Amino acid sequence: MSELRYVKTQEQLIEAAENNLEFFDAKMHAIKAWYKTEPGLIEKLIPAPLSVHADPMVRIVISRVFVDLMGGMEFGAATFGVNCMYQGKEGIYEITMPMEGEGVVVGGRETYGEPKKIADVTASKDGDDCLATVTRHGITYLELKGKTTESLETSDFTDDVYCFKVFPSCEQNKPVDQNPLLVRINMHRTQTVHTKLDGEIILRESPMDPVIDLPVKEMVSLVWEEGGSSSNASVVEEVDAMSYVPFMHSRYDSV
Repeated sequence: MSELRYVKTQEQLIEAAENNLEFFDAKMHAIKAWYKTEPGLIEKLIPAPLSVHADPMVRIVISRVFVDLMGGMEFGAATFGVNCMYQGKEGIYEITMPMEGEGVVVGGRETYGEPKKIADVTASKDGDDCLATVTRHGITYLELKGKTTESLETSDFTDDVYCFKVFPSCEQNKPVDQNPLLVRINMHRTQTVHTKLDGEIILRESPMDPVIDLPVKEMVSLVWEEGGSSSNASVVEEVDAMSYVPFMHSRYDSV
């Protein structure tokens, strides 16, 4: 009898759980940027129960990630989000997370509710020149570039990253099948290299990825980072469906 690969044995399920990409430690290098945009814009972007930070800013991280899995994996990963507050503690609300590869995208969306989309993502350093880009539908709508200027102190830190795990409805007359879940991802970082860059943040028009709607008014920081990354997560709250629905479309290529 031929093997039916649509059904796993208990042993195969255990092996799959042990090799789940979403829970593997990784090495990475990246360009990270913080900037301030026009007053009042970020306030409109943050769904309850998250709230606005006292000093609202946009954060972009464009990276290459290296995972010791199946002989070694490498992929591009980017995040575009804003700082926020939850129950009196600072965090990051991710608006969009372009990634390379179906496996990386589907795993993160279904496990954590991350707003991932398939994209071409680059991040490289050539001497003093650093460049990182995100391209979808033929448009390079995110670009960070700069030259190294000085070494900064390295550190170990954890970012509390928030995503909404949402279940679009199978019925036409309602937007979701059940209330979304607010997920907190504890992103642990260990820096081995931390270098200041003199450069720029470039946002370009894209109808599917309108990051340019948060124009750069003041660049706060631009750095090159190398180091390790790991994460764990938990559901922290069930969210009223209708409070999140106005934000839901940004997860998909809709205009």
